[in-house]
Amino acid sequence: MAQDTKLKRKDLKEPDQFLVASNEFLDFLTRNKSVLISLLIGILVVAGGFLFVTQQKSSATLKMESLYFEMTQLVEEGGDLTGDQRISKLKSLLEQFEEGDQKSRAQLLLGDVQYQNKHYDDALSSFKMTLDNARPGTLNYYMAHSGMAHSYEAKKDFTNAIAHYKNIIDHPGESPLFYTYLGLARCYESAQDSKNALLILREIQTKFPEHADLEKANLSLKRLEG
Repeated sequence: MAQDTKLKRKDLKEPDQFLVASNEFLDFLTRNKSVLISLLIGILVVAGGFLFVTQQKSSATLKMESLYFEMTQLVEEGGDLTGDQRISKLKSLLEQFEEGDQKSRAQLLLGDVQYQNKHYDDALSSFKMTLDNARPGTLNYYMAHSGMAHSYEAKKDFTNAIAHYKNIIDHPGESPLFYTYLGLARCYESAQDSKNALLILREIQTKFPEHADLEKANLSLKRLEG
């Protein structure tokens, strides 16, 4: 037969531990109610602020990407617009960008169109704005220096063009350098510095022996060697 559990006198006298803990917790809540409410409100405000900022950033990013897409469409499908009209519209769109990577890419796009339309000083200004916010070795850094090098070369300012080509080579990052070396050699040749042009062309043969356009360097080398 099962035996009934007998309660000792000590057990009857001792308070229930669960009830004690519950009463202590309720008492703590009562005494610190205002502090706890303030803490809860603070947590909700911080969480709400974080969600709001995140949403705003996401919305701003989508807007910038939309503007950039509109610029690329304008460049690719400009219709009957003249070069100057296209540049004017691109500038108008660029003014709507916030500071950031999207704006830097938009400035590069504008600079490229200005270069293609032979507005070399304006192109230099656009590329310079990107360069001022680009870290060495990044794609934007490479594109900005390359754009400035080509713009100076078109202006026949070979000294500055050479400086920008060299800057790319000094901070290559992941950028392809074959055409940078080729541009550097071309500028040396245009500046009547055949010695350095030959050195760069021979360096191209060593560094890029399998490049698809290596023949361009070979032809330049043969021409300079007479």
